[in-house]
Amino acid sequence: MSVRVLHVLEAIEGGTARHLSKLVRYVDAEHVVAVPAERVGGLTDTAALEAMGAAGARVEVVPMRRSVTSPRNAAAVARVRRLIRNTRPDVVHGHSSIGGAVARLAAVGTGTPRVYTPNGLFPARVAYAVERALGRLTDVLVAASSSEAKLVQHLRIAPPVRIVIVPNAIELESPPPASVDLRAELGIDTETPLVGSVGRLVRQKAPEVFVRACARVAASVPQARFVLVGGGPLEGLVTSEIASAGLDDRFLLLRGFDEGERIMGQFDVFALPSRYEAGAAFAPMEAMRAGTPVVVTDVVGSRDAVEHGRSGFVVPPDDSAALADAVTRLLVDPALRRAFSDAGRRRVAERFDIRMAAVGIAEVYGSLARGEAERSR
Repeated sequence: MSVRVLHVLEAIEGGTARHLSKLVRYVDAEHVVAVPAERVGGLTDTAALEAMGAAGARVEVVPMRRSVTSPRNAAAVARVRRLIRNTRPDVVHGHSSIGGAVARLAAVGTGTPRVYTPNGLFPARVAYAVERALGRLTDVLVAASSSEAKLVQHLRIAPPVRIVIVPNAIELESPPPASVDLRAELGIDTETPLVGSVGRLVRQKAPEVFVRACARVAASVPQARFVLVGGGPLEGLVTSEIASAGLDDRFLLLRGFDEGERIMGQFDVFALPSRYEAGAAFAPMEAMRAGTPVVVTDVVGSRDAVEHGRSGFVVPPDDSAALADAVTRLLVDPALRRAFSDAGRRRVAERFDIRMAAVGIAEVYGSLARGEAERSR
């Protein structure tokens, strides 16, 4: 039986857009995707949108906004409801907070099963209250990691019977090499230690913590060099931190560069100092696929990526000293780097294969289409 799925996503940037483009490509179903033409107040991942269309999805432009109270979102509910009436999907799947709200509210009264993937829960009481209210309209909540599932249960957003864990995942095949040689950009040779991070310059990703950790690493490993790939509203703070730490000649900030997953193999160590994550971050998986040892923070999603002390290090968030200590430990111990490299590759192959994730999502859709899952009232 062919299943038709209507996806709704407002957050067309970063990992959420990439996650949906992977579902469209790998999950065997007929996909209709409702997205805004651009993300107002954010970055628009045009590559992901193009990938959805190239994979055969029917893309419908529905204006939405990041603000919960925007009248655009009320209009979006009405527009998506019309799409449901016209396309008659077997399942409506909302992604992230706004897309999830619009999708589930639009499906009320249509008899269409509702799936929701949070892609990270914004850490605020009001946000949690809204999620709990919308949880009553959710037939299946797909958690992108075990720790996200535990948080959803702890916050009483959905009962365990309606939670399914399908880890975020990536292709096991390595992407083509990046167009940029980071060592050439920095004027260093292959023996010089290179520490990198990839992420938007926003509070969630804590880029200033990465810079402060780099300053500590530089004090212990003076020959080390550093790269931060990303752009965003905290760029001014980041550049100020770099200058204050005296790292100008040892630090490369790559803005407007969309080849993050393709440069992972150029790092000796990859670090992600996030304060919270979107269910499960792609970047650590991509680094491990490339054989690069990783250091992540002990937050939902990130902590699931590695086994602490075996395939990576997990450190407290907002702790530049702990982050620096873990990075330094890897830089000064080539044998440990090799061990983490091998273990990381194995972990990606065993746990984060997009083909396995696609089977899990397809089972959710099929179960709902057949009426087998417990339905919300």
